[in-house]
Amino acid sequence: MRFSSLLMLSWLVGLLAVGLPPRSLAQANGIVAPHAGESVAGQVQVVAVAQGPDFAKWQLDLLPAGDAERATFLALGEAPVPTAGLLASFDSAAYPDGPYALRLRVVRPDGNYDEHHTPITVANGRPRPVANGEAYGAGVFSRTAAKLGLPARDTAGRPILYLTFDDGPGRYLTPQIVEVLARYDAQATFFVVGRHVQRAPAALRAVVEAGHCVANHTHTHRSLRGLAPEDFAAEVRATEEAVRAALGDREMFADCGLLLRPPGGRFDAATVAVAADLGYRVVLWDIDPKDWRRPGAEAIADFVLRRAFPGAVVVLHDGGGGSRQTVAAVETILRELSSQGYVFRALTHR
Repeated sequence: MRFSSLLMLSWLVGLLAVGLPPRSLAQANGIVAPHAGESVAGQVQVVAVAQGPDFAKWQLDLLPAGDAERATFLALGEAPVPTAGLLASFDSAAYPDGPYALRLRVVRPDGNYDEHHTPITVANGRPRPVANGEAYGAGVFSRTAAKLGLPARDTAGRPILYLTFDDGPGRYLTPQIVEVLARYDAQATFFVVGRHVQRAPAALRAVVEAGHCVANHTHTHRSLRGLAPEDFAAEVRATEEAVRAALGDREMFADCGLLLRPPGGRFDAATVAVAADLGYRVVLWDIDPKDWRRPGAEAIADFVLRRAFPGAVVVLHDGGGGSRQTVAAVETILRELSSQGYVFRALTHR
């Protein structure tokens, strides 16, 4: 019996030595496909495992040349993926040919995470053309702005940064941000939560009177991913009603384009389809300093300044964790980037 057991153990060790099919014995976290070193073209499906007893969420990013400083957000989910499953599908033709890395973060409730990298090469046979016929700088471009047909530079050739603010309006924070923006002749987009509009209608009116755009961030800030279409529509329409009650002008949304930002950036193909049925376009971001964690005004500003590029969309908060740190950081961002020739515009696909 002991001899048979030894033979069986020897056989298993031999199988491991020659290589078993990926993850056949255990579903360890990480990216299953594409494989490390693989060249990709066209639509790319990212298959991975993301789980654990202390799982909170996963996030998938694409890093040009493996550079974390220039990471582009691809997808995020709050449900574990215990066996190899599709996390996201993205169009590699939207990126210049060259080396990249897929980065999967499996986040724990305390905010710490494990990180998994898979190097790939985008090889569509041509550099990606950009909307305004010029490079966005250092091979970096904004998928968010490009999808909306927005330029990276204005007609005078000045680089544009698109500032967006989520989770407001707030009675105190929103007017302070509006005041700072005014000092730099900066326009921004405010993705508002309907129930917060109901609590602070005057703050929303200050946003509109200053010429900024108002966009939809749902009524209760619940995740839209996997939500029934009727519940999805209720979230969106309730926010419209709150804005109309505060402004007396439903066309405020249409004036700036019907834009919807899913809470937490959580979305799937159904989210995009249902939003389109309601007349909305889903909008994410390129740069997220996570100001809601309140790491300090200097840290927030430094994060944005080191990653800024023409056409970038930045997400900040005038609610949902935003604070005086955000206000101070916005002042620094506007001052420093203005000195570099940047201008600041609202998102709109008019």
